[in-house]
Amino acid sequence: MNKGKSKSTSLLKADIDERFAEEKKLVTKVSNEKQDGKATMLIISIVLAVVVLAGIVLPLFQ
Repeated sequence: MNKGKSKSTSLLKADIDERFAEEKKLVTKVSNEKQDGKATMLIISIVLAVVVLAGIVLPLFQ
């Protein structure tokens, strides 16, 4: 009985090791490089906020 349990345990361990190996292939390392376009997105969001606020505030004065 121990032999059957040992065999199933080794099969389980082999399956787990195989799944971890496949998962490691899918994981990418995080790079510490500066992301391009962050400044552009910030400028666009500020311009959009100004346009929206102007659209709300200007009709109040007319």
